[in-house]
Formats: sequence, C-alpha cells, structure tokens
Amino acid sequence: MFRLAERPGRTAMDEHDAAMEEPPVPNSVDNATPEVLIRIAREGERHVESLRAAVSAGDYRAAVDVICRGWFELLGQQPATQQILSTVPTQIVMAQPLLATFLGLTYFVSPFQRGRALRLLVTAVRAARSENREVDMVDRALIRTGEAVAFRLLGLSDRGVPAAREALRMLDDLDETGRAKIGQLTRVYAHLGTTLHAAGRVEEAMAAYERGLAEGPPDSPSPGFGNLAMLAGLHALRGDLPEAEAHLEYARTGGWTDLQRSMYAGTFYRVAEAVAALERFDAETARQHLGAMVHDRRTIEHWAAIAQIEAWTGLVAGRPGDALARLEEIVAARGAEARSRVARRQLCGARVLVQLALGNVDAAAALLRHDGGRGADVRVHRARIDLVMGRNGSALAEVRALAGAHLSARLRAEALAIETAVHLRLPHSVRAPHLSQQLGALLTSTRQRLPLALIPADDLERVIAALDAAGYGELVRAVPLRSVLAPMGSQPGLTRRELEVLAELVHTSSAPAIAAALHVSPNTVKTQLKSVYRKLGVNSREDAVAVALALHLISDDRRVD
Repeated sequence: MFRLAERPGRTAMDEHDAAMEEPPVPNSVDNATPEVLIRIAREGERHVESLRAAVSAGDYRAAVDVICRGWFELLGQQPATQQILSTVPTQIVMAQPLLATFLGLTYFVSPFQRGRALRLLVTAVRAARSENREVDMVDRALIRTGEAVAFRLLGLSDRGVPAAREALRMLDDLDETGRAKIGQLTRVYAHLGTTLHAAGRVEEAMAAYERGLAEGPPDSPSPGFGNLAMLAGLHALRGDLPEAEAHLEYARTGGWTDLQRSMYAGTFYRVAEAVAALERFDAETARQHLGAMVHDRRTIEHWAAIAQIEAWTGLVAGRPGDALARLEEIVAARGAEARSRVARRQLCGARVLVQLALGNVDAAAALLRHDGGRGADVRVHRARIDLVMGRNGSALAEVRALAGAHLSARLRAEALAIETAVHLRLPHSVRAPHLSQQLGALLTSTRQRLPLALIPADDLERVIAALDAAGYGELVRAVPLRSVLAPMGSQPGLTRRELEVLAELVHTSSAPAIAAALHVSPNTVKTQLKSVYRKLGVNSREDAVAVALALHLISDDRRVD
C-alpha cells in the first residue's frame, strides 16, 4: 500500500505541505469546540451556520462581520436568522447597533411584529447618528441602509431619503478594505436607489443604480442585475430610448440568467422591453414581456409602474376599455395602499390618458384636479385636455409655463407635440415650421413615437404632414402610428335599449334573464350585448360594468351580483 509520499506524482514536500494544511472548515456547529466555532464564524461560507457559530461562541463582533458578508442570504432565510439572533441577550443587541438593525429587519416580514422592529431600528439609528466612535463606518452605512429600507417598506419613502443619502455618502467614503467587508455591495446600492426612486428622487436613484452596477462582479450570474434593470426601465419611462436600449442589450447578453430577467429584480427590465415595444406600436410584444414577470402583483412594490405600462399597452392595442378595467382590477387588489395620495398621484397620468381614449374628457379633468398634484407632468396633461377641448390659448399657456423647467425627454416630447399641434391649427403661424423641425429632431434623437399618439387624430394628421415637410417623414412611416385619443365629444354612443341592457348586466350575465326583464327575446339581447361590448371596447361582462361605471353610464350604487 502506498504511503502518501510514495504515490505517483507526490513528493516529500507535498507530504509536508499536506501535513501543515488546516482541516476544512466544518459546516455544522453541533458539538463543536469554542475554537471550531470561531473558525466557522470567521471562515465558513454558509452564512447561517457562521452566524450560529459566532452567537454560540459569544463572539458578537464576528456575528456582525457575518451579517456584513451575508446580509442578503441571511435575510433570505429569515426564520433561521431571527431564531439565532433572538438568543442574543438584549443588552448585547443594544450594544451592537448593526445586530439591532438586522434583527429589526427580520421582524419586518410580519406586520404583527413591526412595532418591535421599529424599536430595534430606532435604537440602532440613534447609535449610527451619534458620534460614538465604537460604531464602525461599515456598520453605520448598513444601519442607515436598513433605516432607508424600513421607511420604504412602511410606505414612508420620503422619510427614508436622508438615510439613503447618508448611506450612499458613507459607502462612497469607504476604502477597498471596508467595501470588501460588505457582501453583495451591488445589492445594497440597489436598495438605496429603490428608496430614492419610491420617494420620487429619480435622478438620485439612477446615480445610485449606476454605482451599484459598477460594483457588480463580472461572473455569471451577477447579483447586480437589479441595478441594470432599474436603469433600463427608468431610461425607457423617461423617454431616453437609446440609453434604455444600450442597457437592454447588456441585460440580454451579459452575465445574467432568464430567471433574473423575470423575477423581482428584473421587473424594470420587462418594463423597459415593454416600453421599447410600445414605441414601435407593438402591443403584443409588450404584453408578452409583461406576462413574463414572475411575481405576485398584489404584493410587489413596483405595482404602480406595472399598472401604468399595462394601461399604455391597452391604449396602443386600441382597447381602452380593457385598459381601464385592468387598471381598476390592480387598484382593487392593492386595497388601501392604492387609495393613498402617493398611489393616486402615481396612477393619475395613466388614468387620465385612458379616460381621454374613452372620450370622457370631464372625468380626465376631474382626475387631474383631485390626484395630479403640481408637477410638470400635470401641466402637460392639462395642455392635452385643452387641446382635445379646442382651447388653443389655454393649451399654449400651460406648455409655455414649462419654459426653463428640467423635463425628462418624454415630457419634453409630449409638450412639444401639443405646442406644434396648436400652432398647426392657427392660420399663418410663423412658428409652426420651426416647432415641427424641433419636434422631429427630438423624436429622432430619443427614438420616441408615443408622444405623437397622445394628440387627437386630426392634429396628428397635420403634425405628420409637417414632419414630412421638415424632412422627418421616415420617422412616422416606420411605425403604424395612430392617435389613441377619442375624437372630441365622442362617447360610446349606446342606444336607449343598449343602456337598458347594460343596466341589467350589472345584476346578471344571463341573456334569458335580461330578456325577461326587458320583455324581448334572448337573441335580441345577445345582439345588443355584442354591440355594447364593441362600443365600450371590452370583451367581458365584468369589464363592461367597470367601464360603464367609470363613464357614469350606470349608477355606481349598483353592484355586480
């Protein structure tokens, strides 16, 4: 039998080196000596076991280091992590702010334990904000990150902005040794960016995502996909399609997986793909990307952005009734959250466009008054409503009030399309040719087409002709462009008998029952129902009732049985 040094290919030096090697780090803390526990805590690759070892050994600084290394893995195994940390004496938790932060975040999973979570986080945040030099800078950065995330989870993202900004500053100030202590630093940046985004600080959020993407490891699958997806989606939503496409190309071909492109982290990747398709007026491809998302839209925090793009998809598909019904379905699923001021503000633009597509100008104006707020986008929507109503002077006043404002490419294009449309209505407007040239150049550089679809059909014809005359004809010939807005004053145009059928539809879907109530034949009712569905732009009873309620065609004190 060969001795080690006598095996083929082995030397006496190999035997010496093998004897000097330490045994591999055990994976279990069961029956481990204190020395082994410390080794597992310091060197183990399975973070839950390393945390258990550190706590068992009473080495709480090692426990904090494990949390820094395994932040996301430990949160992903919340029950086990919480069970381990709950054995730490209270006085130790209070003396280790990062332990308190992390234990608090594990309690956030349950709405019944959030009071306890907040108490722990308040303790940790006070320590992080103090001048206590015993709190490490890495710990401070992660504590402030936990604070920012907690406020976001509570629906108070505005209050999380100072913590997010401070955490970003601390992370930027860390040297390479400090940064190396934080496992998956790229995802820490993503969470800070998401808090800023939820609070409406979009440009700050994008800067955080850019830093996070740069921190992502090059190997596949990289955990930095959330940053990339958010950047792609935000560029697309803001109307900068060349930047969105560059990020999309990286997302399609880089070190990412199909699972990443479809799960939570990939939400805004799918949003970006859908917007890019809608700019080509390809509603079917947009719908496929929206359908590829693998998550529960009743719980995902990006639900409002998804609802907005689903509404846009319905408009481009020529199904505004379906768009409205789907939008209200999502709102109903979110409950009280969707009725909050912030949520109503987020959905206002999509709702206004859907109402204009249905010809319900009064409802669009009312929504804007109640939910719109004071942003530049509200002025653009008001200008669009004025354009639809033929109030040329008011439309121009709204657009001109935006002079000098810092607008996204999408808002600039929408405002310029409205201004161009107004001037093309005016006889002998000297500005019309210049505006047409400016609009064509902007749409070409940003690769947008949707802003043209958001003006009335008659205006769109004139704008297309003006763009052609200015040398931008190919811009509009490349896509099946059409207005998604209803002509001025158009309503579904239901007959008296169709309105009666619609009123009965609230109570029953049975054609014989409706026929009996109206004293007509079931075949007559079936014919009238087909006409009602066609005029409302829907294909189901539930959607027909939802649209009818929104258009005040039936009383909202009725309910579907």
